[in-house]
Amino acid sequence: MRAAVLYGAEDVRMEDVPIPVPGRGEVLARVDVASIDFTDRKVYLRGHHPMIKIPGLFGHEWAGTIVEVGPGAEARWRPGQRVVAANSAPCLPEERLCRQCRRGRVSMCENIQYNNGAFAPYILVPSRLVRINLHEIPADVPAERVVLTEPLACVIHAVRRVPIHQLDTVVILGVGPMGLFWVNTLRRRYGPDLAIVSLDHQDDRLAVAKSMGVSHGLNSSGGNARELLRAAIGRPDADVVVESVGSLEAHREALGLVGRGGTLVSFGGVAPGQILPVDIGRMHYEEISILPIYHHTPADVAEAVRQLVTGQVPVERLITARLALSELRRALQMVGDRTTLRTILTPEQ
Repeated sequence: MRAAVLYGAEDVRMEDVPIPVPGRGEVLARVDVASIDFTDRKVYLRGHHPMIKIPGLFGHEWAGTIVEVGPGAEARWRPGQRVVAANSAPCLPEERLCRQCRRGRVSMCENIQYNNGAFAPYILVPSRLVRINLHEIPADVPAERVVLTEPLACVIHAVRRVPIHQLDTVVILGVGPMGLFWVNTLRRRYGPDLAIVSLDHQDDRLAVAKSMGVSHGLNSSGGNARELLRAAIGRPDADVVVESVGSLEAHREALGLVGRGGTLVSFGGVAPGQILPVDIGRMHYEEISILPIYHHTPADVAEAVRQLVTGQVPVERLITARLALSELRRALQMVGDRTTLRTILTPEQ
């Protein structure tokens, strides 16, 4: 099969590789649709990530159809089933749990098993992932609706953990797909009274945020976020500020927008080694919290599938481009240029 293989920074190659054969407990699925996100773009630019052994198969968001089932998986899975999977699996409950899983910090699993290879006609799903993070999709649900399961699960995980009061104001920096998932998830969880403000530099993205329920969509390209907030909500700061961009600069801006007793949610991934200056005195006397949140848990993945299958999330507003897998480099550039919200890739079978 013709698959994308990442060799290093900005070095991804379409190569002929063997179609995997499922072993015990594994399944082989045909990739009907794949999705490319900003994490893929960052991995492409950096040339490495903890979830990929370089050189390695690339891509982690997909939905498809089972074509072959390995020994031991036949009781639940069979060829022809339409499925979606997360990109990882933590310790199995019946096995010896790592320290983090014993503590209930499943997203921090010390033995986490990642899975890549979505940018290919077929993908092998490892047995552990088959056990706890593979889900069947009803026949009448389009694959495009559920292909965003993994990013939605990350947001569900975060919203579940962030302490939010009904009277709070939540500011979200960045109106990409993740920021829009935040808007949708918060609005459905907390109802119409929660004040949600989106900050971004692109009016077209802010228009999508408004259509998905944001209270205020503000263009902060002029660097005047505090003044914009004051004009919109009567104060220059917020109770919860979500950094959903994934940059040091956005983290600095987000921290400056956190009000007394508030929380900065560090949600966008930043490469290790970048330093965020923090005023410890202000953090102490104003009780400013910084809450980093990474990845998801199997419970969040299952909930994301349920919400997508039942049509609670308007994913059709997020999918703004469709390309053949052979145009992967173009898709990666589109992510970097922010000319699309989410691009769907279709492998050549």
